[in-house]
Amino acid sequence: MRNPIRIVILVAALAAVALVVGTAISLAQAPAKPRAAATLTSAKVVQCNRGATAEERLATFRAGMLKVRGTARMAVRLTLEESVAGGRYSTVTAPGLRVWRKSRSGVGAFAYRQRVKALAEGSAYRVKVEYRWLQADGSVLKSASRRSKACRQTDPLPNLRVQRVGGRATGTPNQVRYAVSVTNGGLAPASASRVLLWVDGAVAGRVAVPPLALGQVTRVFLNGPRCTTGVGAQADTDLLVRESDETDNVRSAACPAAQ
Repeated sequence: MRNPIRIVILVAALAAVALVVGTAISLAQAPAKPRAAATLTSAKVVQCNRGATAEERLATFRAGMLKVRGTARMAVRLTLEESVAGGRYSTVTAPGLRVWRKSRSGVGAFAYRQRVKALAEGSAYRVKVEYRWLQADGSVLKSASRRSKACRQTDPLPNLRVQRVGGRATGTPNQVRYAVSVTNGGLAPASASRVLLWVDGAVAGRVAVPPLALGQVTRVFLNGPRCTTGVGAQADTDLLVRESDETDNVRSAACPAAQ
């Protein structure tokens, strides 16, 4: 008999959800023009860990949505689905799932994360997300649904991370040559990607990262303004690489000493 799946709630109500280099931004106003459901909603796998034991095998799913005109509150409901040995997906029943999670009143965007632990080896998992836009009286103004990609407990995946951000002065006043070290700590090679650098909270640029073998580290370089408060970088900023963990791509640091 397989171990029962346990549900752990990570983040129950993110009122501000626009993620820009690791910073949450509140969207107080509704979109000016009507948008299709596909542009108003998201359903993602942000963490997919494999391992020899049930405790190591887990997945984290994220559902997000944006406000439409006339919305008072927003709500999402996640249903976990499992495919055993490549078969058809079926609904998994577990505590904490299939519960409507509502936003605070008046926010412009809403996101919800849910972690699933003790996944069965050899299976694949995804979530069906249902979305509701609610009016002030609680009635449903608009609804939609979509499914996330799968977290597969079979195929090994790469895992890109920023290992270090350094820098040194250039011959140009107030310009620094930044060096970003990117490593692949996963279980499979990583295809080409890009890394984003920000300095003092502002984006300084993006630069290509070549394919990386297992355990390989590479350094990429780009020029940016002199740092006064702090620097940071995000690996695979365009989400081109499917990774075992999408939550550890960002690294922040103090300003490089040698700048």
